[in-house]
Amino acid sequence: MIETMLHPTALARKDSIGLVAPAGQLPNISRFETGIRILSEMGFEPRFPRTMWPGYGYLADSDTNRLAELHKNFADQEIKGLIAARGGYGCLRLAGDVDMQLIRRERKMLVGFSDISLLLNQVVHQAGLLCLHGPVITSLCDCTPPALERFYHCITGNWGKGITPKNLEIIRGEGEAKGMLVGGNLSTLMTVLATPFDFSWEDKIVLLEDVSEPLYRLDRMLTQLSLAGKFDKVKGIILGDFNFGQNLDFLEKMRNLEYIWTRIKELTRTSQATVWANFPSGHCPDNLTIPLGATAIMDCGSGELRFE
Repeated sequence: MIETMLHPTALARKDSIGLVAPAGQLPNISRFETGIRILSEMGFEPRFPRTMWPGYGYLADSDTNRLAELHKNFADQEIKGLIAARGGYGCLRLAGDVDMQLIRRERKMLVGFSDISLLLNQVVHQAGLLCLHGPVITSLCDCTPPALERFYHCITGNWGKGITPKNLEIIRGEGEAKGMLVGGNLSTLMTVLATPFDFSWEDKIVLLEDVSEPLYRLDRMLTQLSLAGKFDKVKGIILGDFNFGQNLDFLEKMRNLEYIWTRIKELTRTSQATVWANFPSGHCPDNLTIPLGATAIMDCGSGELRFE
């Protein structure tokens, strides 16, 4: 990992933003078009292939073309930042070929979540460049006004403002926990275990969220992470949104959430890590943009997540 963490260049109104698809193809063009309109109304100029992405099964395009698009957008001097069109699956197939020297040199904003969190963490640890875990183009239409406001502030360079969620659950913790913020989608993070793209969780604050995963699979993934030693020296765990992929009523969902919260508390017993739950991040309308690679402070007294 590169020790000196660089901040990406902040976007300004009228800047061109490259919309890239390093993962899955677009299942719904109307959602993409709505996302483009939202970006335009914010004052930015979205840039994307006019022929769209041809699709390759569940992928937006071939590995070669998706990688070339990513590199082209980082190298293009007219494009000031990059936002993923959607998540899905595909970043793992590109991981070994991403030009980290190019990305570090150009210092452009990279925004996304879900499968894109694999690429974000790779850029943080291999290029030493802070990235933004936040909405993709096709999820902007679902975002609440506070999420859109936070998204705008972050891409224009104001990601340092703290977040104090209304319904935060402090599962364990007193005082403050401090460390580099990393993580993202739980299923995606599992795919890099025992690969060259895995990264240490020691002294880190790790965000975890997921969607459409039943309770037993979430338990299995968390248990595997524990057996792999990931929780042994972690400073903090932030549990974002979890959707269990079932039509659960409110009480059933709460029972499942509480089970996950309890399981994390059990698995972090050795490290006695600070554990927060119900944080507004992930596959939810309140998907608040946060800076991966930044030094984060979990203040248990105020319930605020702030950044240095």
